Amino acid sequence: MGLFIGDALGAPLEFIRPEEIKTPVTDMEGGGVHDTAIGEWTDDGAMAVAIADAYITKQGYDPAEIAFNFKVWRKSGQFGTRNYLFDIGRTCSTSIDIMTTERPYAGSTDKYASGNGSIMRLAPIMLANHCNIAMAIAESVAVSLMTHGNKDVVQYTAAFVTETMRGDRAMEFNKQRNFNTRNGDQTKGTIMHAYNQAWRSVLQTDSFEDALVNAVNKGYDADTVGAVTGMLAGRIYGYDAMPKRWTSKLVQHDSLLAMAEKLYSLGEINEEVC
Repeated sequence: MGLFIGDALGAPLEFIRPEEIKTPVTDMEGGGVHDTAIGEWTDDGAMAVAIADAYITKQGYDPAEIAFNFKVWRKSGQFGTRNYLFDIGRTCSTSIDIMTTERPYAGSTDKYASGNGSIMRLAPIMLANHCNIAMAIAESVAVSLMTHGNKDVVQYTAAFVTETMRGDRAMEFNKQRNFNTRNGDQTKGTIMHAYNQAWRSVLQTDSFEDALVNAVNKGYDADTVGAVTGMLAGRIYGYDAMPKRWTSKLVQHDSLLAMAEKLYSLGEINEEVC
């Protein structure tokens, strides 16, 4: 739910420079480059729903089903908030076009293919594997490789999933780290930037709300940074800490919450000791 809240909160600020934000966004608003409705989420959420649907349909990880859903979304907008596609990153678009259900791993290994389009959609995989951190990491990396194939994506995906699943323990550890000097941090739109900005926003605040407000008002890829921060802050503070004035306006809130519950139950079914 943190993923979708962060995506929707940041959507109106996507591609806007921080200095252009005259009044910080603190509530769900519409507008922006995609003219989103209040509480509407973008490609981050749509790809997460496509992944979740595959897990629930197949009762576990099935790369062919995920690839099929990605292609359906790319063509029709299904799994999103509209009956057409209105937001997709170039790297995801290219990879989805060339992948097949027989060969779903289409991510480029180019050194510049370090986009944030894989880290933004990982919450369903963590939920479905919440009893098994090793499997959560493995399947998150695998799903990332469907659209993003270089070493940065593998390393940052593994780090983010590990730390998000550890929650408070990872937060205490990361208080000792310096997130201002990581390689690639200043390159907007990369997985490195989204990861670092999410951790900064969490460590510089002490609530879910403040972390999300801090993250999205940095502009640029605000929807994705919001989604990544939402996953991390949501894991630490929990659903009940999410402002009701946000959750009440979230598009498809009830169906998303039901989807999350199914994924969580799936994680218990697939692991004897939880």
